[in-house]
Amino acid sequence: MERRAFLKSSAALCFALGTFSFEGCTNYKSISVNEESGKLKVKKVDFFDEKFIIVNSMSTNAPIYLSKQEENSYIALLMLCTHKSCEVKPQGNLLVCPCHGSEFANSGKVLKEPADKDLAQYKTSFDENYIYIYLK
Repeated sequence: MERRAFLKSSAALCFALGTFSFEGCTNYKSISVNEESGKLKVKKVDFFDEKFIIVNSMSTNAPIYLSKQEENSYIALLMLCTHKSCEVKPQGNLLVCPCHGSEFANSGKVLKEPADKDLAQYKTSFDENYIYIYLK
């Protein structure tokens, strides 16, 4: 099998499993949600044993990294590097830009240049069953 065909089939499999990364299938969860009244609604049960999840929506130009910061606190970050708008990837407790090597903490704070601005952050709230990400 040609390298390109192999990568495409591997990517399709990883995407179908909800765990896509250029590094291969990883153990992070990816979900897709639709915008409702200017916000994304994520089921709390989607977190189960996860430290973070990747939220995909047609309403944003990149996925959103949603992580639980403390018992009653969530952070939602647009996964676009502030240097040249490449999509950042989760690597351990960091978000790393594969284009130029910028690194961000899971709070969105720049840790390593060339990026000089923190990742864009969305306001969040939650109730008993859902986490809300406000797009506007």
